[in-house]
Amino acid sequence: MTPRRMYSLALVLMLAVSFAGCSGRPAVGKVKGTVTLDGKPLPRGSITFETTGQRPAMGTIENGEIIAVTLYDPGDGAVVGPNKVGIVSTDEVYGPSGIPNPGEKEPPKAKMIVYSSAVPKQYNDPGTSQLTVDIKKGENVVEFKLVSK
Repeated sequence: MTPRRMYSLALVLMLAVSFAGCSGRPAVGKVKGTVTLDGKPLPRGSITFETTGQRPAMGTIENGEIIAVTLYDPGDGAVVGPNKVGIVSTDEVYGPSGIPNPGEKEPPKAKMIVYSSAVPKQYNDPGTSQLTVDIKKGENVVEFKLVSK
């Protein structure tokens, strides 16, 4: 092998090794935990974890349990470091949905989702919720106790 070819091969190997650990993705920590509203498990909702300069991680809330917090890959977690948190939940309500049939005074009722929050609106936005958490590498168990008043 010529010295020039050896130099080129060494350069390629050095670059490959230096980029091997640089995926461009931030460090993440897995997240699970609970969300309550006035001491009762939040039936359903979504949760957002935001940190400066990174994309937000999103998760689901089912029966008060935080599940599937995802930044890039399903369930990979949220960015390590300080995160602001937002929580959104909707209620299912019945309401008018159409034109009354002849002889009826009111329109028929149907199940529909109301897109107003089931939790106080301050919690919907990570910027106004005042909910924060410091995510560490590995497993993180968090608890958010929301109050309606």
